[in-house]
Amino acid sequence: SITDLSFRIDKGETVALVGVNGAGKSTIVKLLLRFYDATEGEILYNGRNIKEYSPEEYYSLFGIIFQDFGKYAETAAENIQLGDVNRDHKRADVEAAARSGNADGFISELPAGYDTPLMRMFEENGAELSGGQWQKLSVARAFYKDSDILILDEPTASLDALAEEEIFKQFSILSEGKISIFISHRLSSAVTAGKIVVLDGGELIEMGNHEELMAKGGVYYELFSTQAKRYTGGSVRNRS
Repeated sequence: SITDLSFRIDKGETVALVGVNGAGKSTIVKLLLRFYDATEGEILYNGRNIKEYSPEEYYSLFGIIFQDFGKYAETAAENIQLGDVNRDHKRADVEAAARSGNADGFISELPAGYDTPLMRMFEENGAELSGGQWQKLSVARAFYKDSDILILDEPTASLDALAEEEIFKQFSILSEGKISIFISHRLSSAVTAGKIVVLDGGELIEMGNHEELMAKGGVYYELFSTQAKRYTGGSVRNRS
């Protein structure tokens, strides 16, 4: 559960939610999306309680990628277009979203490119994708929707570190002027966030950017240093 938590996100700001499993990261996302409502306190958007918005109006604000992404027995292009079914679909926009999600490469190699049916549920010649390819499609789907708020909840779990870095590079470009929130267990992704919210047991224990939190030498420093040692095999210095 979340207790005594308060922070603000401004337009154009990218926020990373950080903490060990069970810290409350996904719970915050679910509260923001009104999957359930807070029993105490309130969440405001533009100064209004989010409960005051109609569901249609409120959900139109979000572009979301969850860990459990959707797989649809449609063409590659249609899988991306499902990010915004009300949009006037243009192939150039679909391809731009695919490039942003780093999916254009493998889609171009499919038998009929963007018009290739996926899965063999309805089509005998449907293409079967790997978990990482489906994940890239789900990222492209979120980029296809021109939303005010982008949320990435562990969107790159099936990708390697280099592919994840590419996704977050694109994410930082496309989130310009928007509110963007992401969760990732690889803390290297949090380095570029303007604000890092460090959670433990449902409580906010540290907040700041990467340099500030590393200089502080607290929980974030310990988490980041522990992960960095796995890649470098050495130690990480406090760069204060």
